[in-house]
Amino acid sequence: MFPLRGLWNHAPDEGDQFVNVEIDWTVSPPGQAVQFSLSGNSPVALSQIVALSVDNGRSGVDVDFIFPDSGFVLTVPAHDQGVYPVFTNALMFYASAPGSAAGDITIVQILNSLPPPVPVQTTQQQNHARLASVSLANGTIPFPELVGINGTLNTMSAAIDPTAAGSAQLALVDGRGSTVWFAQPIFTAAGPTLYLPLTGLAVRFVNGLSIVITGSTLTGTAFFNLYYSVP
Repeated sequence: MFPLRGLWNHAPDEGDQFVNVEIDWTVSPPGQAVQFSLSGNSPVALSQIVALSVDNGRSGVDVDFIFPDSGFVLTVPAHDQGVYPVFTNALMFYASAPGSAAGDITIVQILNSLPPPVPVQTTQQQNHARLASVSLANGTIPFPELVGINGTLNTMSAAIDPTAAGSAQLALVDGRGSTVWFAQPIFTAAGPTLYLPLTGLAVRFVNGLSIVITGSTLTGTAFFNLYYSVP
């Protein structure tokens, strides 16, 4: 094991500076890392990297910052932000956001000195979409509010009100055809209403969501409420 120099108390020769970067993950496709180099022919005159200030509030996926010289990896969760010390002696690192989609943006300030603690509050704002009085017959019913939207599903509730015995397969499917939720309720008689609340999901969807009903022998109606974040 070889000790590396710690830079958090080392004053940079160029004074306190930072570099501002915006990563649009639509331009940087999923599965490909973005390389940052502040040395060599770079016009940016930083002598060290000590911390990152990351605003990942407009991204629905986690972002990894990878420092190859030390093996240090900083993971900033989706919809989160903060100021993070990093452990490296190099001026080059990578950023990667597997699973990102159109609309995901990460803002980064690359700092050459460690700033004082900064309190950061994560937003709790959510959006609402609903389907009311949906027939339990076979079919695909899109959520009108979500057409063309990429986002993160946080909470879902369903209420199924059958008028006779039967069963059905219910699925919540996004625009890629990925199944976000699935249930197969079976009723031996009409009613009572079945309530299905789901919280703490944090499930990504792309290009909207639809309720898909297949194999149904049910009659009656269903109601669906979704709470989601964009992206």
